[in-house]
Amino acid sequence: MEECVLIISDIHGDSIARELIEEAESCLRPKMILSAGDQCPDPYDTFYHQLVAVRGNMDSYSRYGDIPFPPLWRSEDIFSHKVYMTHGHALSKEDFPLKRGDILITGHSHIPHLEERNGIYFANPGSPSRPRSSLGATAMLLTPSSLSLISLPGLREIAALAIS
Repeated sequence: MEECVLIISDIHGDSIARELIEEAESCLRPKMILSAGDQCPDPYDTFYHQLVAVRGNMDSYSRYGDIPFPPLWRSEDIFSHKVYMTHGHALSKEDFPLKRGDILITGHSHIPHLEERNGIYFANPGSPSRPRSSLGATAMLLTPSSLSLISLPGLREIAALAIS
């Protein structure tokens, strides 16, 4: 399997959603898991310590316990792309210096979205806990050559974009 990054959002502390993510992690062995907010974790559950996360509107400091409170946004260099991530409730695409080849990941809506506009990639992985689309529980995969929406469970590809 090609090297990948698993992208999730809006777990809302749901144990079934966490199991779906852990199943995907076990099968795919991603180099990291990005979470676009609303983790709402149990602070004693070590699963949440591994996520490269941003803060969502439902993430409150008191629920994080000893887990460092995530920032509102972050950027990572992944597979030669600048990847920006925010939950989507406080910041929008206009708040980032996006240029060709960049990827902006948001969450919040619980509705998966995958689009390329003028060489910039926009992605929302949907939600494994409270999906608001007929696709059910979803996540995304980023590889060196593509960005794809997948179903959880089953890891079936629903849509994909080649990235350059």
